[in-house]
Amino acid sequence: MRGRFYKLIVAATMLGLVSIANADEDPLNDPEIQNTLRGMATASTWFHPDLFGEFAGMRAYAHHRYGDALKYFEIGALYADKMSQLSLGLMHMNGEGTAKDPVKAYAWLDLAAERDYPDFVATRDSLKKTLTPEQLAQGQALRKTLGEKYGDAAAKPRLATQLHLGQMQMTGSRTGYDSGIYQLKNTPNCGPTLVIGGQVQPQAGCGGPIFAKERWDPKLYFAARDREYKAQVSVGNLEEAGKPIANPPPQPADPAANGNDGAKPPAH
Repeated sequence: MRGRFYKLIVAATMLGLVSIANADEDPLNDPEIQNTLRGMATASTWFHPDLFGEFAGMRAYAHHRYGDALKYFEIGALYADKMSQLSLGLMHMNGEGTAKDPVKAYAWLDLAAERDYPDFVATRDSLKKTLTPEQLAQGQALRKTLGEKYGDAAAKPRLATQLHLGQMQMTGSRTGYDSGIYQLKNTPNCGPTLVIGGQVQPQAGCGGPIFAKERWDPKLYFAARDREYKAQVSVGNLEEAGKPIANPPPQPADPAANGNDGAKPPAH
């Protein structure tokens, strides 16, 4: 299952960021969305409160428990999860679990766009066009207040502390301390696998790269999360600022030329 689908299509469809073919159609009827939600239910969020808030919020929202969704998304937002912050903004914009409030919606959406993720910036700017000058000023003031608690300067160190604590627990497990982390494979009840930033997410009790450095090193972890939302497009000749790059990277060799049967690696 592709991470970008789970991050943008599931969230955007359920939260009204994009339209669906039939306005009366429940997104939960989509098998892809069902698989994603099952993946969220079985994914390990041990010492990852950002993922816990996001996953629990998405599942609560999908089942129309909007009050619960708001609470869970706020947990994710507290630990620098931009999807949780985006979701809070959209729910305030749409009046789900709370009264419609374009001022609060703008403040959360602007905070979610802090890292310049293209889709998040576009969502914020779309709402911004509908605000009066007075509403925009109020939203900017509220965004400043929210930023003191939920902005990256405060939230990233908060999550980094949790990641370091998780690392310490794992270190203890290798010196005799039983932290309760096990790698189990081929468990019948394991759900679909989620991919975030190109990294396969471990599942509780089902195995996966629970010890991967990218999961626990804050710098690597935030870089992986950023990759999930950054646009990566390669079309035609490589260009930079309207000027062709002097030495574009070579094209991959034809697998058939090396006796390969042409099979492609699995998509992530």
